[in-house]
Amino acid sequence: MLGDNFVEAVKRVHAHRLEATGRKIAVAGAGPAGLTAAFYLALFGHDVTVYDSLPEAGGMLRFALPEYRLPKPVLRREIDLIQSLGVKFIFNTRIGFDISLNELDEQYDAVCLAIGTWKESWVYLPGTELKGVFPALPFLESVSKGDFVPLGRKVVVIGGGNAAIDSARTALRMGSSVTVVYRRERKDMPAIEEETAACEEEGAKIVFLSAPHRIIGDAKGNVRALEVVKTRLGEFDRSGRRKPVLTDEVQRFECDAVILAVGETVDLDFAKASGLQVKEGGTIEVNHFTLETSRPRFFAGGDLVTGASNVSNAMAYGKQAAQSIDQQLMDARRWEQLFRPMQYEQMPPKQPSESRRHHARAIAPHEREHSFEEVVVGLSAEEAHDECCRCLRCDAGVTVSR
Repeated sequence: MLGDNFVEAVKRVHAHRLEATGRKIAVAGAGPAGLTAAFYLALFGHDVTVYDSLPEAGGMLRFALPEYRLPKPVLRREIDLIQSLGVKFIFNTRIGFDISLNELDEQYDAVCLAIGTWKESWVYLPGTELKGVFPALPFLESVSKGDFVPLGRKVVVIGGGNAAIDSARTALRMGSSVTVVYRRERKDMPAIEEETAACEEEGAKIVFLSAPHRIIGDAKGNVRALEVVKTRLGEFDRSGRRKPVLTDEVQRFECDAVILAVGETVDLDFAKASGLQVKEGGTIEVNHFTLETSRPRFFAGGDLVTGASNVSNAMAYGKQAAQSIDQQLMDARRWEQLFRPMQYEQMPPKQPSESRRHHARAIAPHEREHSFEEVVVGLSAEEAHDECCRCLRCDAGVTVSR
């Protein structure tokens, strides 16, 4: 059941919705970028339909982000809010394959492409064909669906990004001991530092300056060990990090499963089938200011434009795409109409709050290592209010609402 607070929040959101425009817009992808675009387009008064290849909305929020980071009821509530604005969802449908871009062009006034990076970057490593080798995203998706994944007692995760850390912490919760191997140093890891620290608190071991060499199997084709080559850091590369250089030192880790978390890319099959202008790296070329693609009335945002990124960045692109689409369709900038105007002076408060900064609380490591319960719980209403009052200008919204 939805709580009274949520019902009241829905009413407040609906109060900001503009009158219906009669314009129809398709959104390809029900992940963070697509859901954000759909939300704001619906607030603008447009008729929005979201297509997704998966059976439910949420994209990586639903099928890749583990439950301990984002509980499914929280996500479901957000999607319910978007649906309450009249947004329609069509699942199990691949854009460019089950329905063509030409068909979307005929049926809709504009199209927002927000397909994520679901295709794994593959590592060419001897032994990847063995039983017990899992790409990170399919592994996380299987766990999110409740499917059985035979990991065994010992798991090695290859990679240093968020997918690697999510995979490691998920494997820990499934009862395996986990070792993460990464070819650079800790400071070079793309993963969120807090997540990496939490991973170690929960019992995972991270081995740095180690590049995968080969996966060793037994006579039955099962994983038995991973060999890595120790590395040293050389010259800086284009990423701004020092390039790992292989040494002659080889190290072996006995294991029952290997999870490959070496990165994600845009589905090049879609990019090529779309007929849109594609960059060398496989992302879609867009106008930097409007996000319009080489095809008129087709916009793109999120990972499809940037490559693998994070949730907040994808949402920002969805927001920008919604603004651009509305402005083109309505020939006017209407963004400010969605929000109540606030007037305040650029002066610090005369009596600033003496409250110290509040920090979100985390469940103790020994309590969470075998549980998918949310690890970091949010601030209470009182603590959140104190935080607003502590800031110089964040209290403006609080002042207006009172």
